[in-house]
Amino acid sequence: MGRGAGGWVVGLVGLLACGPGTPAAPKGVAPASEEVRPGRPDEAVSDAGTPTASTGEYPPVQSTVPTFALQVAPGDLQKLNADPTSNESIPCTVTLDGTRATGRMRYRGASTRDLPQKSYKIELGPGQELGDRDHFELLASWSDGGKLTEKFAVDLYQAMGLPVPRARYARVSVNGEPQGLYLDMEHVGKDWLKHHGHERDASIYRCGHRNCELTPKPGSYQSNFEKKTNETTGREDLTAFLEWVNRSDDVRFEEELERRVDVEAYLGNLAADLLISNSLIEDSRSFWVHALHADRWTYVPWDLNNARMLYWRTWNPASAPVVDRWPQPFTLYDPAVQELFETRVTTRPEQRPAWSVLATRVWDRPALRARVLAKVEAALEGPFSEAKAQAHLDALWKVVEPELRNDPYTSAEHVKRARQYLRDYVRGRRAYLLKTLDALRAHGSGPLVIREVATGTTGYVELYNRGTRALELGNYEVTNDLRATVRARLAQGTLGPGQAVRLTASGDTSKGPLHLPFTLSRNGGEVGVFDRERRSKATGRAVLYGPEDAVWFGPLPAGTVYGRKGGGESEDFERRTP
Repeated sequence: MGRGAGGWVVGLVGLLACGPGTPAAPKGVAPASEEVRPGRPDEAVSDAGTPTASTGEYPPVQSTVPTFALQVAPGDLQKLNADPTSNESIPCTVTLDGTRATGRMRYRGASTRDLPQKSYKIELGPGQELGDRDHFELLASWSDGGKLTEKFAVDLYQAMGLPVPRARYARVSVNGEPQGLYLDMEHVGKDWLKHHGHERDASIYRCGHRNCELTPKPGSYQSNFEKKTNETTGREDLTAFLEWVNRSDDVRFEEELERRVDVEAYLGNLAADLLISNSLIEDSRSFWVHALHADRWTYVPWDLNNARMLYWRTWNPASAPVVDRWPQPFTLYDPAVQELFETRVTTRPEQRPAWSVLATRVWDRPALRARVLAKVEAALEGPFSEAKAQAHLDALWKVVEPELRNDPYTSAEHVKRARQYLRDYVRGRRAYLLKTLDALRAHGSGPLVIREVATGTTGYVELYNRGTRALELGNYEVTNDLRATVRARLAQGTLGPGQAVRLTASGDTSKGPLHLPFTLSRNGGEVGVFDRERRSKATGRAVLYGPEDAVWFGPLPAGTVYGRKGGGESEDFERRTP
């Protein structure tokens, strides 16, 4: 619809609609009386070899800090330092707990390889293991002022019973030179499947670079999913999964989600992300594990140091934590979507708003949303209570603080403040969340909704005012692409309470003010309506998040429409004939 379309008033005649229309938890950490196998992040296994049940308690804190002693030829090390961004590995020898093994190593990470303290990726040679592991991810955490954030986050997720990779603190030396304190993060691969009780032949997919959105195809600035196991087989399972996420409707969404996904784990991750302000999942390179026999997908998070609770060592040491990030991270309702877009589009014109399709759809379903919030409330009473969270931070600090004294890469000023910073974050975040729970429960209760969608040559979008006051339609925009930065502005007009307006998706605005500049595919798609009066503080443009309503729909054959039940008042949808 052109912005210059003439004004009009919506009447009731002709514009109303035609009709009213707990799976097995991850392994716990070995109790003090149980021997922890060398070389593996602390974990316990039940007699049956399956994960032990979560108790809602943090794992016991390690009592010793192992050392990874790496030996490499000086020439090879020089080659590695000449191009830290290269993924070409060099030969190495690793000694851990008195046991030696050979393999290859390289630097790891995306934006961290140019930092003074390097992170390492190690792959042992065929048939070699250290403590039942053959891959190691040694994270330097240089940007974390106290090296507490990611370990605390991992332990919190574990306390919530989530399938997060385990982590422990370790020292690293290279050719006898101490490199400081690291986080030994469990590699997500075949060993992970074995240690966490998953199908041994499951397919592991890793999100591509800046591509954890679950869209069908990556953008030009993103990379595709990597297949980490079963590499020689096809990717039809991933293609079908992404197609379902993006091209299915809400009629059977919850039922299908239960069948396709480890829902308890996924909803728990949404709750945990909310607690730690994890809004940069876009580039986390997290994992989706497909159990081939059960035909179920499990989400496994990665890079929890992307959370906004991180105590950045590049900040002023006296900086206070930011505790009021909106608690729907990495969804279409997250203000950080706007911030990230406006930051990146200046150097990458093809950048699109980044958010997770699946997480957004979960928040839009009342029953699923209620389950997420129930998990949040349980965490606020349990592991994220002030007493339990701060006690665990204090226990971690007893391990970390002596090690940081000898870490050649730390900032002494930040180390002094690190523990208190995170204690302040927990206290402030809890207070903020407790104040916003009611608003989260009321998500999706706005007055303007999409009541019905039809596709093809007779396609349309029908908007409905279920509120108590008249709405000025010229203040709204409609789109068939929820990541679009330009949307179709509606012409001036008044939509009173209980009234609806049908906008024809003809793709030809010259036919009149009730025609949209796009069509709707019978193969499925999405539609959203946005309030264009909401503006970005930084640029003054209409915001790219927080639609008044958004709808996904699957393939719709001719003669079938998709819409809300109950004339538009319901949050439940159905397919029907006009």
